[in-house]
Amino acid sequence: MTVGDTVKPRPATRVASFRGDRPVKLFLHVCCAPCLAKTLVGLRGVSARPPDLRLFFFNPNIHPLLEFRRRMTALRVYLEREELPAEIDGTYGLVPFLERLDGSFAGPERCGICLGWRMRETARRAKERGFDAFSTTLLASNEQDRDAVLLAAEAASAAEGIRFEGGDFRDAEVPEGGLKGIYRQSYCGCVFSEAERYGPTRKRLYG
Repeated sequence: MTVGDTVKPRPATRVASFRGDRPVKLFLHVCCAPCLAKTLVGLRGVSARPPDLRLFFFNPNIHPLLEFRRRMTALRVYLEREELPAEIDGTYGLVPFLERLDGSFAGPERCGICLGWRMRETARRAKERGFDAFSTTLLASNEQDRDAVLLAAEAASAAEGIRFEGGDFRDAEVPEGGLKGIYRQSYCGCVFSEAERYGPTRKRLYG
């Protein structure tokens, strides 16, 4: 698959809950705590017995450093409420991110590289750890380019030889208070998306 390919959106029921007579072992890439909360609501709505999950926080695209720490900490706090196994990669990835972009700083190309990197690493680890499939909470976000996420995930699936489970949980509603006290970000992650978010505004740090 290459950028420009058409990807057919998948309905929520696309997520498989069972493999034979046991729950599917699903390695779930987590972009942030709010999207994880929506994804969990969606998965539990699909089946009374949702997939057997392990979470994977791998987001070298989140900058600057304090923002990266805020989102990682928000996930840790949320996991005090939802006791799920998780692998959290706490490596701050600004330099590797810029090296991987190799000058491709504009819009769709930058995002395609970023998504491809995160989905490929998720798929690789899922296969290495013996999971049935992988997925991502990015599919719960109303701000993401869904087709771009699906394209990157399907390409990673083909490259690593492990199933990708889609799903559409953008309309999932987190119960009232479910995200109380949890940090919610206001831009996608990288320094370029931050500039795109705040560049047109007059927002300043002090008054």
